[in-house]
Amino acid sequence: MSVAISPSSLRGQVILQPSYFTSSAYIHPARDDINTLINVYTEHYAKSHPSRPFNLFKEIWQSQGWTWLHFKVFDARSRETFLKITMRLFSERLVPTEAPLNRAVALFGLYTFFYTQPSTSAPPLHSIAHFPISMDLYTSVLSLPDILSADFLLPLRSHVIYVLSALVKSRIFQILPTTDSNALNPRELPREIYVQDNFDTTHNVEQHTGQSSANLPKKKGRPTKREKIRKAKDALAALDKWIDRTTYTYQPPQAADATEAIQPVTTHILLSHPPSTTRNNYRTRKSDLLDAIDPLHPPGGNPGQAALGRANAAVLARLKRIDEEAAAKGLEVGGEGGERTGLERVERAVGELGKTWALGRRGGILGLLEGAGIDEPARHQAITAPVDGRSSSGS
Repeated sequence: MSVAISPSSLRGQVILQPSYFTSSAYIHPARDDINTLINVYTEHYAKSHPSRPFNLFKEIWQSQGWTWLHFKVFDARSRETFLKITMRLFSERLVPTEAPLNRAVALFGLYTFFYTQPSTSAPPLHSIAHFPISMDLYTSVLSLPDILSADFLLPLRSHVIYVLSALVKSRIFQILPTTDSNALNPRELPREIYVQDNFDTTHNVEQHTGQSSANLPKKKGRPTKREKIRKAKDALAALDKWIDRTTYTYQPPQAADATEAIQPVTTHILLSHPPSTTRNNYRTRKSDLLDAIDPLHPPGGNPGQAALGRANAAVLARLKRIDEEAAAKGLEVGGEGGERTGLERVERAVGELGKTWALGRRGGILGLLEGAGIDEPARHQAITAPVDGRSSSGS
């Protein structure tokens, strides 16, 4: 959903899309403004007990700038949505669960906003003649004067009766089925949630819905491009913080014949302090695994050796496929460290499985840590070459 302005057909003018007024970018601020209007009125009403409460409402309406709200948008299509949604937001405060004084102020706001639609402007602005309302809310609004019987609220009663009679006589209410039938369009407000970049969406959801993000149902379907970008940025920021926390600076030893002082070296803590404990645990568990497989049998001689051979072949095939896909995209996988890295060393390590002279004879690729796959032709020749010019089987 785009809430950005879009160009109109006339040069120099811009148009807000109708979806802007059903989105959180408009709904949340408008609800806050209506809540402020009601709170300010109730505070003044409680302090002054005015004999003409509607005059007090008009003063607050004008002082808060509500008289200029109709000039927020001029395009007819967008203005249609703007007027209906704003009146609907006022009607949200007319429900029976609201305090009687709050309901009366919301009715004044709905009445004032509807009857202050510009009708003599040039060029003329689009206006609406009807406002959709559910049947149960309509019935509740008509009974509002009956609940203003307390002495504190009695001055409001005559004004509420006048406002209601004017609205009913003008036939502005478009009666819809009850609220539980969800006849209003859109069904819920806001219909679109506008999320800014680098914004805490969890706080936004909890603030405007009152629900914890952990209790909300997960969205179905694939993540959007915006969500992928946000997750990537969050992961990168977390990685940067982790690197900053684990940066290590040490002073290299000074040689006796050195004439210049050696500057401190900054590196990662894992590079200056290898994880020896983790490495030793890995070697111990790997040794236990290989000991469980009878080393006296050749590859495929027992189920364990056969499984180990299949695992080596599967890993090698997967790495070859990755290398081919990377080459097709013009990328390079491994090989920066010479013969100690890359696909060729893995191939050699897999080929050493079961060969008695090789470092990878027991585990193939499981022997990479011990040096499997590193080409040692001199060592291999020393084992297999004839001695003193005679064959090892002769003499």
